[in-house]
Amino acid sequence: MTKDWEFRLDTARLVARLMELPALIGELSRQLTALRAERRTLERAAKEAWARAYLAAQGRSKEEREAEALAGLAASPDWRRMQARLEQLAAAIDKAQGEKEALEHERKALYGAIVARHAEALEAALAQRLLTPHGLPPQGRGN
Repeated sequence: MTKDWEFRLDTARLVARLMELPALIGELSRQLTALRAERRTLERAAKEAWARAYLAAQGRSKEEREAEALAGLAASPDWRRMQARLEQLAAAIDKAQGEKEALEHERKALYGAIVARHAEALEAALAQRLLTPHGLPPQGRGN
C-alpha cells in the first residue's frame, strides 16, 4: 500500500513540475525577446555611428578611412559603452537560451516519464484483468 502511495505522490510531483514549466519557459522567451530587441537597437546605433565616423574620416584610401574611423570610435566613451553592452547582451542571451533549452528538455523528459508511468499502470491493470483492452471493466465484475 505504501508503494502505491509513494508512486502516486511521486507522479503528482512530476505532474506539478510539468505544469510549472510552461510559465518558466514563457518568462525566458519574453526575456530573450527583450534582450534581442535591445541588441538590435544597439547594433543599429553602432552601425550608424560607424557610418558617421567613416564619412567624417579624412583618409584617401578605404583602409585609411576605416583606420581613422576606428581610431575615432575607439576614443569615444559612448562607443566603448555600446560595445560593452553588446557583449553583455550576447552573454545574457546565451545564458537565457541555455536555460530555456534546459527547461524544454526537462519538460520533454517529465512528459515521457509520466507517459511511461501511466503505461505501466495500464499494463498492470490489464495484467490483473481489472480492465479489458478497450478500457472497460470486464463483464461480470461489479455490474
